[in-house]
Amino acid sequence: MHTSSYQNKHMYFVPRTKSLSHNQFESVKAQLKMMTTSQLKSLQTEINESLHPASQPVLTQEELEMLNSLF
Repeated sequence: MHTSSYQNKHMYFVPRTKSLSHNQFESVKAQLKMMTTSQLKSLQTEINESLHPASQPVLTQEELEMLNSLF
């Protein structure tokens, strides 16, 4: 799990602890050309989930209930 993240209005930035070398990245890009449409869509889903992780609720259920009871 990631220990820190930066959130602005529309996106999250999650720092990565590991990265590919330039050559490894170019190799991955070359392999994309050999993937089927189904494989590309699956990879796209993985990338989107990585770039836009589900956000945590601002308030817990208990806090929401407390606020609702005030009105």
